Amino acid sequence: MSDLDKQVFFKGFRKKLCDTFDKTEGQKFWIEAGKEYDDIIKTDPSLKSHKGAMALPAVALYRVLERNGKDGEGLLNDFGRTMGKKYAKIVHVLTSIPGVDRLLWNNIEKIMDKMSGEDLGYKREVVSEPPAMYGVDILSCPYHDICKQLGNEKAALCICSMDKEYMKGFHHIRYERETSVAEGADCCDYRLRFDKNKK
Repeated sequence: MSDLDKQVFFKGFRKKLCDTFDKTEGQKFWIEAGKEYDDIIKTDPSLKSHKGAMALPAVALYRVLERNGKDGEGLLNDFGRTMGKKYAKIVHVLTSIPGVDRLLWNNIEKIMDKMSGEDLGYKREVVSEPPAMYGVDILSCPYHDICKQLGNEKAALCICSMDKEYMKGFHHIRYERETSVAEGADCCDYRLRFDKNKK
């Protein structure tokens, strides 16, 4: 068993491989990606404790799919979107509990600090215009950094795809985002606005 099998976020990607291709080929890609993942860690064990280590399975899967002539970027991004939509439903249920939306909004600056602080490996610029808009420009992201370091920066896009979807789940909080460092922009532009009409 590879350590790839222990990666909770990517667990469902094995099924996606078997559904997209056939079971035998999908399983072959998964096993090959497991070896690739293990090799990445063996080559540089410090990567396992990198703040962007969650993206390492994406690098392994991306490499294997591309090496086999498959659309690694497309498959990973689609998987990220699917996972993001699942998380968005959970976020929506939780933030629809009476009072939770306001509690969240009243603490949004603290939450942004916790979610994108330098202690997590981000470099950012706060661009909030309270009380109407709270925002941050992410100038450097640990997931993109680790993928770029390994020569596969497009692998980070699956995390961006997940992020863009799950953030839509907030009840009464509108999320706007147009750019991404992983897509070649100068920043990932997060903008949040309270909107009582947003369901």
